[in-house]
Formats: sequence, structure tokens, C-alpha cells
Amino acid sequence: MSDLELPKIIQKKCIACGACVEACPNQVLELIEGALSFVRPQDCTYCALCEGSCPQGAIRCSYEIGWA
Repeated sequence: MSDLELPKIIQKKCIACGACVEACPNQVLELIEGALSFVRPQDCTYCALCEGSCPQGAIRCSYEIGWA
């Protein structure tokens, strides 16, 4: 696992639509009783697809992906 922090979940913004769960290529996220959770944090590759897929802005990455 990298030294990067996991994306932050802002639960009060989350509408439990599941878009981030569907976007995650490594099945790191799940909705459990209507709340978003990291169920496999060790598998997070920091691709930021979860952040980009959220219509409410309920997931924030503390890093920026850039291409050299």
C-alpha cells in the first residue's frame, strides 16, 4: 500500500447512488446499510475514479493525478 491517504468520504454529501462503487476497478468501496465504506483499502490504487464519478462531490482525493 502506498503512503498516500485514502480518498475522504463526506458522508453528509453522499446520496448512496453507488456511482463510485461501480467506478472502482478494484472493488474497494461498498455501500453498507446506505453508508459508503472502504472495504478493501489495501487494494486502492489511487486512480481517483471514485472522486470523478460522484455527482455530489462526496469523495475527495488529497492528491492530484498528473501525467508527466
